[in-house]
Amino acid sequence: MREYKNKEAKILDRIICNGCGKVITVRRGMPMEGVFSVHQVWEYMSGKDGEIDRFDLCEDCYDKMTEQFQIPLTRTEQAELL
Repeated sequence: MREYKNKEAKILDRIICNGCGKVITVRRGMPMEGVFSVHQVWEYMSGKDGEIDRFDLCEDCYDKMTEQFQIPLTRTEQAELL
């Protein structure tokens, strides 16, 4: 869940993990640790057509979620970090 200092200007204040409730510190609009953010727009072929889901997970909750996958995720190394 994202909280904003100024909703009109979209100044990010903090992020709260939707899984465990951990508060993720934000400085100058940037999270100070890894965050898995989802913005899912459900479309025509879904029972959720027209709905939008948003959530954020800390790295620990992300790891717990992906450990449950029947087919492991694909992970590659990024050659250049920005």
